Amino acid sequence: MKDLLAGGTFLESIAKVPYEWKSFTTQATAQSDYSSKTREIVADVFARQNANLSASEEDSLRALRNGALTITTGHQLMICGGTVFFEAKVLGAVALAKAASVALGIKVVPIFWMATEDHDFEEISSFQIGEYKFTWRQPDAKGPVGWLPTDSLADQLESWLESVPLNAAQKELLQPRLQAYKECENLAEATRQWVRQWAEGLGLLVLDGQDVSLKAAAEPLWREEMKGVYSKLIKKQTEALVEHGYKAQVFPREINLFDLRDGDRQRFEQADHQCPSLHISPNALMRPLYQEFLLPNLAYVGGGGELAYWLQLGEAFKKMDRPMPVLYLRDSLFVQNDKLKRALDKIGQSLPTILTNSAEDLKKQCITDSVSLQAEGESLQLPLESAIEAWNTALKAAYPELKQHADALRVKMTRLAQRTAETRYRTQKRRHSEAMAAIDTAYASVYPEGIFWERKASYLDLVGTLGADPRDEIVENMSTIKAGTWVLSSKN
Repeated sequence: MKDLLAGGTFLESIAKVPYEWKSFTTQATAQSDYSSKTREIVADVFARQNANLSASEEDSLRALRNGALTITTGHQLMICGGTVFFEAKVLGAVALAKAASVALGIKVVPIFWMATEDHDFEEISSFQIGEYKFTWRQPDAKGPVGWLPTDSLADQLESWLESVPLNAAQKELLQPRLQAYKECENLAEATRQWVRQWAEGLGLLVLDGQDVSLKAAAEPLWREEMKGVYSKLIKKQTEALVEHGYKAQVFPREINLFDLRDGDRQRFEQADHQCPSLHISPNALMRPLYQEFLLPNLAYVGGGGELAYWLQLGEAFKKMDRPMPVLYLRDSLFVQNDKLKRALDKIGQSLPTILTNSAEDLKKQCITDSVSLQAEGESLQLPLESAIEAWNTALKAAYPELKQHADALRVKMTRLAQRTAETRYRTQKRRHSEAMAAIDTAYASVYPEGIFWERKASYLDLVGTLGADPRDEIVENMSTIKAGTWVLSSKN
């Protein structure tokens, strides 16, 4: 990702440098031959899939019909959003679309692509609010997760929430999500309902690729991949990446498609040219091609792992004759609570210091700032080292034949003397136990269980700390054309 963002490396032969508006201008030009027929199909599907459009959704759909370009993000159908970066990606796409509209002087519409055909139930079935973890128990779960009925989810979630302490802002955010699981037939419909409700007014359009019209429109993709055409190109690009020192994020298959017949999702081990297009599902490597075949995208907003496998698709995009979108690394979100503030105040450090240093390095810095261990060590070690040297010289003068023995003892005693530096460091840590504890508290807040906060916390945690949903504030202030971590702070 560092090489992608910086530009000037082998990756620039695959993808445009993401944090330059000229890349977006180039992409807009490349989308000038986007099929008007495809635009009409996609717009009709948006209208059909999303009943009772809000005013902002109507504006976005009208703009799409009239030639607007898009910026897309996508995610698995995580229960209640899962981790905080589900909502962060949505807000990032909205913010970037807004900024691109101004910078390029054209209308840009934000899109959320629902990964309804994903079949990894374990990945989507849990989320946390503080120390309380919810896991949807569904023993017979199989096939695309979007097809799973949500009646048991609604019952389990409602029962679990009775034991979780929530503030008013969290309850307000949760209620529509719980209601969606109660009212809708499956997880795809429920996720669409609560995402649209939460994002109301932002102009976001939600799209489900599991659609008869969309799958039929992409028939050329399925036909070619059944023959392994794209698979060969993906392997070629993957091998080139590996040759340049990068790791393949996703292993390409002979046929990168799944079969959805019989209510399951099974990999095609051999070509089946008779399979109806609706029952063909792209895997992680074909899904971006399917998405870009359909949408007039300027950029895709994704995490580092996602964008890494998009980079395996450079040759495939050339074959498809569609431009690869700008691969835009999403912003991270972090909320600074009062406990973290107190810890930082105690050690006299800022949050960027925690984000860019290890806990052990900061502890060493804290100790050496108050006590110069090096100067202290020199004053304590010098007499001892002088005595060892004098003893060594005297022994060799009296017993020349013991030179090897004397030198070996000198090395051993010098090493023993030097160990006192480590012992003194441990002693200083005990003397500075309050500061050491504050450093531990700070790092536990930023990296709970050693994992960056946004990979464990949910958006409900963020709302709980702030006491309100910062949705609009994030959209207005989130950085664009600059990668980073957006830090929010409690007002207490």
